[in-house]
Amino acid sequence: MPFGDDSFTPENAQYLTTEQVLEDYVELITHVKEKMNAQDCPVIAFGGSYGGTLTTFMRASYPNVIIGGLAASAPIGYYDKDGWEAHGVDEFTWSDIVTKVYDEADEQCMEYIHAAIDAVDRTPTSDLVPIFNVCEESTFSPKEPIVNSDLFIYALEGLPQQNYPYKVNALPAWPVNYTCGILVGSGAIDNDETLVKAAAEVTNLVLGSGLEEKDDQCMPTFPDGGVGRVPGDGPGVGNWGYQSCTETLHQFSSRGVRDYTFDMQTTALDLCQKYWGDNVYPDTHAFAKRFGGWKLGDGLTGVSNLIWSNGLLDPWSGGGFYKPLDESQSNNHYFVMPHGAHHLDLRAPNEADPDDVTDTRRQEEEIIVSWINDYVQARGA
Repeated sequence: MPFGDDSFTPENAQYLTTEQVLEDYVELITHVKEKMNAQDCPVIAFGGSYGGTLTTFMRASYPNVIIGGLAASAPIGYYDKDGWEAHGVDEFTWSDIVTKVYDEADEQCMEYIHAAIDAVDRTPTSDLVPIFNVCEESTFSPKEPIVNSDLFIYALEGLPQQNYPYKVNALPAWPVNYTCGILVGSGAIDNDETLVKAAAEVTNLVLGSGLEEKDDQCMPTFPDGGVGRVPGDGPGVGNWGYQSCTETLHQFSSRGVRDYTFDMQTTALDLCQKYWGDNVYPDTHAFAKRFGGWKLGDGLTGVSNLIWSNGLLDPWSGGGFYKPLDESQSNNHYFVMPHGAHHLDLRAPNEADPDDVTDTRRQEEEIIVSWINDYVQARGA
């Protein structure tokens, strides 16, 4: 932060752009190579999620700085709405993948999710505070009127991307399956008391993992932009909230876990201007205009030496790249992991990893080594 402290305000937020992030990497890489007398050393970029998007844009914009990149779970297609229909994507793709993951975990899971949502909404908010262990009633939903189930839904929608095959912090292995076990195993589907307790257990498992098990610890209110807003998070306070208000807004609606219709005015512009001023507004075509959207993955931009990987348990995979229009003309690589969650191939190897993830890592390594060897041979080293 170039401001002398950790402040992040409307006055200095203007410096947070993807272009400047990439230029920072250029300056840093150049500086390190000069300091280490390593000007001829090849550099590979790695990134997952937004980092995978940066990896792709870095290779496309500065091929003289990095010789290749691994972009895991890079949802670049979601930023290029004009190409959605041609690539089988729509406003519901993200939420449909969420629903599919729960359905595959347990065929009764969605039925119990809806029953639990209804039970939470029927229960007085004051009664839910101690059950969910929240610090204040507004934790359930920071907007007015408060919708009790928003917090539970927020936990459910975000969980599939964390559906890893081993324990991570407080989350158990295959946490979606574990969550379905809690809900389906809660008892009668028309018993509000047990359903509410099950919903609270799930919510605290997903969102309260940083809380110590003490009587004086409670779940704080989440900033606007998350709970009850655009699926996958959106406009709000903080750095990601600001970027959503400028260049990374997802125009997602939802069906399945909840019914929600994206509205640019109420769920984007109003919030963006509330937090960042009248001159801040989302440019939903920013990335496609500046770097290329679907055309990057389709092989129409000339970019090369990129690996794009996607896990089908990950709702962000709907905006990923899967193949070029002409495979014979592509110097890029595409991997699909049926049992992979959000950029699982970038995580450390684990004995619980599915075979498709392990095999993807092996091939990724071989490809990256070949890039390095080709670079060295080309320079006659």
